[in-house]
Amino acid sequence: MRLSDYITLLVFEIDYHFRGIVSTFTCYFRKHLCLLAIVLSINVFAEPVTYTDQAGRKVEIPKTPERISVVATPAGTMVVALDGSGDRLVATTTNSKNAINEGVLNEFFPILNKISDKVVGKDDSPNIEALLNLNTDLVIQWARKNKSIEAMEAAGLNVAAMQYKKTDIAKTWLNDMGIILNKSQKAKEILDWQEKTYQNIVAKTKYIEDKNKPSVLYLMDESSAASSESHFQFYIDTAGAKNAIKVKGNIINIDPEMILNANPDIIWLFGFNINLKPNDIYTNPIYSEIKAVKNHHVYKVPVGGDRWDPPNQELALALEWFTRTVHPNILPGSMREHLKSALEFLYGKEATDEQLDIMLRAEINKDASGYKGIIN
Repeated sequence: MRLSDYITLLVFEIDYHFRGIVSTFTCYFRKHLCLLAIVLSINVFAEPVTYTDQAGRKVEIPKTPERISVVATPAGTMVVALDGSGDRLVATTTNSKNAINEGVLNEFFPILNKISDKVVGKDDSPNIEALLNLNTDLVIQWARKNKSIEAMEAAGLNVAAMQYKKTDIAKTWLNDMGIILNKSQKAKEILDWQEKTYQNIVAKTKYIEDKNKPSVLYLMDESSAASSESHFQFYIDTAGAKNAIKVKGNIINIDPEMILNANPDIIWLFGFNINLKPNDIYTNPIYSEIKAVKNHHVYKVPVGGDRWDPPNQELALALEWFTRTVHPNILPGSMREHLKSALEFLYGKEATDEQLDIMLRAEINKDASGYKGIIN
């Protein structure tokens, strides 16, 4: 019998033997013992969780993991959002750690400054020795990395696999992370918020005629861009725009001539590329006659608790920001206020004005026409 069951029996014994004698005390004691029983039952003596991961593997997690190492981006910050703390995340990739430090998540949860980024090689291969030294009790790995999963399991590590499914990543990953962390209700609340935001946006943008849709170039770096078969097309469509790149593909190679021929109205700069900034585009004489440059419509994608390029727990905020850069006056309310309230909902933290500016890249995007109005 679990300890929580003994406590429940004790509550009933107290209620039976002392009813009518010390009723006030009993009610108080009973209430708090029941709460304790619930907490112990959920957090300490919870039954093992068994589910099918995104590699089709049956995974058994004996208890809610206390020390999680993440290879598959952006599962790390999803752990933080669902758990409401940084306590469980002990390691992630260098790229993900950069995002945590580039935004303000490490300020919200200072313990994240101590997480390791030495558990993954350049090819996403795990450093098993480092994972074991960190006492990792769950590794989140890409589903496609079959050999690395087998190697980690052979070393005694518990592994859950995640698969990249374009914009479905937010739904499938949050659902799985909710199961793993016993936070399915929080995952559902986040997904409901995302769906509501999406529906509110497309209710406005779906009526925009094609001739009134600005063209957008989603630039990964100066030699590659997102085409129609990438998940970034979903952002472009939702925002009421069209892709400036007409060549079919996912992420395609481009050159200055292709960019000049595309002549985009708007340029979005990939948030993962920390070195590429709007000023690099504005000051490059090759691009001086592009509409986006002449009209100062070049924007670096923000980073909140995580970067807004991949669909994650902050997808609703990303969709709103993308839409506002394309049609500044189409959505009601304030981007800034929506971000502030979302951070309280996701992380339980109240951001300062300075932190909001950092996340929205107010300084980096300051030369963009009307950017203050877009983010206020």
